[in-house]
Amino acid sequence: MQINNRRDILLLLLYSPGVGEVPNEPISGRTRLTKALFLFKEEVLPHFRRGTAISAENFYEFFPWNFGPFSRQIYDDLNFFQLHGFIEEEGTEEETLPESAAEWEEWLRSSAPDSADSAFTEYEEQQFRLTEKGTAFTKSKLYQSLSDEQKRLLREFKARVVSASLRSILRYVYERYPKEIVNSEIRDQVLGSGG
Repeated sequence: MQINNRRDILLLLLYSPGVGEVPNEPISGRTRLTKALFLFKEEVLPHFRRGTAISAENFYEFFPWNFGPFSRQIYDDLNFFQLHGFIEEEGTEEETLPESAAEWEEWLRSSAPDSADSAFTEYEEQQFRLTEKGTAFTKSKLYQSLSDEQKRLLREFKARVVSASLRSILRYVYERYPKEIVNSEIRDQVLGSGG
């Protein structure tokens, strides 16, 4: 099976080993996952895409939002895969940042604009991993078709994403991609923190 769309990359990123050598290491937080997929598109995809049908045109579309680059498509795809039993979420010990809650609320407003805010519970940070069904599909249909170089790129990228703090990921994105933060409400806070 040829890798040909953004959903394949989401599954592969979740499946790939990261810091350890064990596949399906969870990724904590929607904001971390969003910024990770943004960085994948910008920094890894040009090297990863050889032999696939994936390109910037059929990958996640990002726009400069209140807290940096954002894509509603990521939230939609997480929801899609959860409904189909491929991805599960569970609570995490990671700190919930205000921007994570705001991104969640933005997605809720855009995906269900007529729903009452009271219908949704308060935001809590979650971590994401593949279910048994998602793992079996991703391993046999997607991961096995990758070259050793693609597997290495995924593993090294995931290790950096899961081991870094969310604040350091935000800082990196903000420093490296100024065009993506033109609408950010926290630009001074992120760029001014840590030195």
